[in-house]
Amino acid sequence: MSTPLSVLLDAQLHKLQALDRLLATEHDCLLHAAAERLDALAAEKTALFAELDAIERQRQAAFAQDALAAQAPLWPQVRQLARQVATANQRNGAMIQALLRHVEGGLHILRGTSEADTLYGAQGQRTAAAPRRLVRA
Repeated sequence: MSTPLSVLLDAQLHKLQALDRLLATEHDCLLHAAAERLDALAAEKTALFAELDAIERQRQAAFAQDALAAQAPLWPQVRQLARQVATANQRNGAMIQALLRHVEGGLHILRGTSEADTLYGAQGQRTAAAPRRLVRA
């Protein structure tokens, strides 16, 4: 027996709301350098995405069976919140990538290397140029 569409959309809406709150918390952690909380948030986010994926597959099946399903009252809210969540997730991902580049840049400075120091051998394999130390002991 399949789950009624209204129940699926309500579940999807609640999971999206939870994910939206989680992404806001993740964004706050990124802004305030609270990296210690990011691992737990990432695990929670992964679990929510898995739950949403399962609901989405059921919703797609329900929509395939009923041509009028897209007219369900909750559907516009679900679509709007899904777009909002996608935007927030992309924003956080961009912030994480920027922070990662910053950290990698600092590591390159400390190691006395740069990304440009990566060379290619005659066979196309990557080799690193000899590191230049910032200071000598």
